[in-house]
Amino acid sequence: MAKLKKDHASLYCGTTERIGKLAPVVGINPDRKPVYLSDVYPGLLAFFASTRENDRFGIIEVETSFLDATNFLPCEWYLDQISRQKVKTSREHTRRLETYRKNLHKYRSKWRDSLQKTGVVVYDGFVPKKAIRRISIFDPSSNPTITGAIVNARIGPGDYKKNHALYHTLTRWLMGDTVTVEDWVGENWMDVPKEEREQLAEQLQNKAGLDIFYHEPPGKGL
Repeated sequence: MAKLKKDHASLYCGTTERIGKLAPVVGINPDRKPVYLSDVYPGLLAFFASTRENDRFGIIEVETSFLDATNFLPCEWYLDQISRQKVKTSREHTRRLETYRKNLHKYRSKWRDSLQKTGVVVYDGFVPKKAIRRISIFDPSSNPTITGAIVNARIGPGDYKKNHALYHTLTRWLMGDTVTVEDWVGENWMDVPKEEREQLAEQLQNKAGLDIFYHEPPGKGL
């Protein structure tokens, strides 16, 4: 079985609270529907999956060594970005994305580029419970700084390259890791006014709406 590169040893599924809580029992997609996986966009994917304003997000860490790489497909956002045909209206753009979404298998060979250049790939196979490492549940109403960073993200090569460090840090926070102001802002964090740094530090420490629902350490030798 082909394996992903070391920096993609884990990918994340952003979904609903219900699917997240069922995953340790039945896997992510017992109905075998395609699953969107990302290294830095699980919060945004969970936002897309939500249907009500008060829905909580489910974030699932997946160990890719348990997945069959022949089942990977590119995401429609990557295919849209590399298309040479320009769309004239938002309606036309939505229609094109839907067309790509229904025909991802035709572009199977582009899945690695999709992951490396946009941070998103589609898995067209069953994700078993043994592949699940951590699951967190996040209430988007609990932390405006985190939720703002999630909903303002954009999937595409340009945004992925420009904001990868921030999105990676955001994903770490969503999985319960400790994140500092320096982690969030970067090397120029001292240039941020003191009051803003203090407010940001307070928000990064606010995990009242974050629940680490499940944590399964890797087995020996993995």
